Amino acid sequence: MIGLKDSLKRFYQLVRETTTKEEGSLRFKAKALAVSEIAQQYYCEKKVEMNRIHGEKETSEMRLGKEAHELLLKDTVKIKLEELWRSIYSGKPVCPREMPLLGKHNGVIIAGMADAIFFYGGSPLFLFEHKFTSKQIPFKDHHFQTGLYCYLLHLMGWDTSRLKYALVIAPPACREDNGLRRIPSYVIQQPKEEKLKVRLQAGNANIYINRFEVKRVIDDLNWALGFWTGERSPIPTKKTGKCVTCQFREVCESSLVRTVSRTVIEP
Repeated sequence: MIGLKDSLKRFYQLVRETTTKEEGSLRFKAKALAVSEIAQQYYCEKKVEMNRIHGEKETSEMRLGKEAHELLLKDTVKIKLEELWRSIYSGKPVCPREMPLLGKHNGVIIAGMADAIFFYGGSPLFLFEHKFTSKQIPFKDHHFQTGLYCYLLHLMGWDTSRLKYALVIAPPACREDNGLRRIPSYVIQQPKEEKLKVRLQAGNANIYINRFEVKRVIDDLNWALGFWTGERSPIPTKKTGKCVTCQFREVCESSLVRTVSRTVIEP
């Protein structure tokens, strides 16, 4: 683990590197990549490409997710980055919400903001990510996104040898439940990687606790970055259901439900 000054210096160097560049060398001239966008590649890479070409359209599910995350920030207090860093390095228990994360992997700058991270003894012990969906199980993109947040903590110089992540999956109707904000304190008391269930007023939240495995995240990240470095073309989903609900289904040449217009020539 590196010291406080070196940690802040590393963070601000990456900020300057990103803001001073006019354009990057990645696909679409990107200077840096967001964790959430990289994770979407495990849902459908063609959709990631379409978002970049046509612009991302906000869906009702996305709006609900934003509202829910804003509610999780209720009654929190904003503090300066240096003050947060000093609190973490003091060794006292700290659980910041929406802490900015920034790291560089193989020359690519990656940025993210985790829902909540519990630090104790100057090291991160639990990272929390909330998903509001009617499907009560996490998918590959959920695990990868949360694991990538953990990897950014690793790149930022913190000791992640004891780090676990908790995926909190709750129905959209639970997004205003105050019980969600108490989940971190409940999970911290659990010593094992397992599935937990918390009863809320409008339903149950399933919590999936996993140990952060740095090698697995690096392998998955290297595959994903192959798209951004131009080593390969985007790989579309093979699941029709994803295409049915996609806003780009009529313009994406890989869509499994695209309506192809045909001209009928009269004899």
